[in-house]
Amino acid sequence: MASSDRKLVKADFDYQEADNTFTYPEGQILTMKRESQDGSRVYQDSSKVCAACPLHSRCCQSVIREARMISSDNKEPLRQQMNVKMEQQSSKDIYSKRKVIVEPVFGQIKNSGFRGFSVRGKEKVAGEFSLVCAAHNFKKIAKAIITGLIRPEFSNYGTSQAI
Repeated sequence: MASSDRKLVKADFDYQEADNTFTYPEGQILTMKRESQDGSRVYQDSSKVCAACPLHSRCCQSVIREARMISSDNKEPLRQQMNVKMEQQSSKDIYSKRKVIVEPVFGQIKNSGFRGFSVRGKEKVAGEFSLVCAAHNFKKIAKAIITGLIRPEFSNYGTSQAI
């Protein structure tokens, strides 16, 4: 690993699904120390091994000198599979299209004032989101009519500038 002052993050550690462990960039292994009923897991190495690691200053931020701890859950294998998939060039090409297809729409919706849902429950949220999307689409249609992209022969007749 190249010399750097960047702090190590969870993504710098390799998850080994077969052993259910994380491996340090320097080769040490973090084993699972505990698992709760909701599936969350805590991985940690011994303080002595951690203190002897050459990356200790970049890795451990504990003020009480504890070893590095990583929190995860039972979905870690799925995250790792997705990370591997996203490293492929074909996945990068597909995902790069997102920034021009869908992300601007979310930004436009937020800029028009929608910041969160006012209802609870999947069905109600789906209904509210449908209304937000419909309103966004109506705005786009109205703008297209006013600018003459739709039905240009009628663009000069009686269109209100209030929209």
